[in-house]
Amino acid sequence: MEEFFDEKILEYRRHARNEKYSTLETGMYIKNELVRFERKEMFQGKLGVMLPESFVTLPVKLARIKYSSQQRPQVIRTSRDTTVNFGMSLTDIGIEEEHIKELRDQSREALKRLNPAFVFYESGVDKRHVPVGWFEFKSYGLDTDVYNLMFVSRIGGKMLHGIFNCDYEDVLEWREAARQMMYSILDLSEEEKQL
Repeated sequence: MEEFFDEKILEYRRHARNEKYSTLETGMYIKNELVRFERKEMFQGKLGVMLPESFVTLPVKLARIKYSSQQRPQVIRTSRDTTVNFGMSLTDIGIEEEHIKELRDQSREALKRLNPAFVFYESGVDKRHVPVGWFEFKSYGLDTDVYNLMFVSRIGGKMLHGIFNCDYEDVLEWREAARQMMYSILDLSEEEKQL
């Protein structure tokens, strides 16, 4: 009986801790570790995004293994064990805000056709700082299932394509942080500053 109460107390403490640390600004407990986030500028200062302080640039050799050449993001930040990744590509393709949803749907449908085994989950279009069209899906790696959050946005009038992924077994730990990182994207381009 005493063990039951000890477990309940620990569960309550974990819940209270997770309530207190629930944003990128406060940090978030992920896998029982406090992950701190900081704003990073990318693409020659055109974009700002909040990422874990501990993330590093994924070495090119590993990037070639993890991502096929057609789908490899231009910028990939990763956890030190390389199991959690956040990547983005800023293209030269012009895009209007009203086309974000359509582009998200086209990306999702193309993935479905190419990989019918993938399992698709939630999708949405939101605007916090920039408009973002996103969808979630489960893919299959060589040795593990993978949770993916894919998104499209607009930076300086150009299309931004991004992806977050982690081992599927860690989806409940990382999902909220991944969404908040995506929502934290800022357009710092000269075009945006003139508006």
